Amino acid sequence: MSTLLQPLLSTIPLQVFAASVARARGYDVDKPRNLAKSVTVE
Repeated sequence: MSTLLQPLLSTIPLQVFAASVARARGYDVDKPRNLAKSVTVE
């Protein structure tokens, strides 16, 4: 496997794992808290 593609391909399973852990803990992954404080709308 290409060395350049390895970081990209390993990110996808980690994101799926993090989302499933968050759902198992009861967190809403679509509405993170404090999002309004970190996003500026222009």
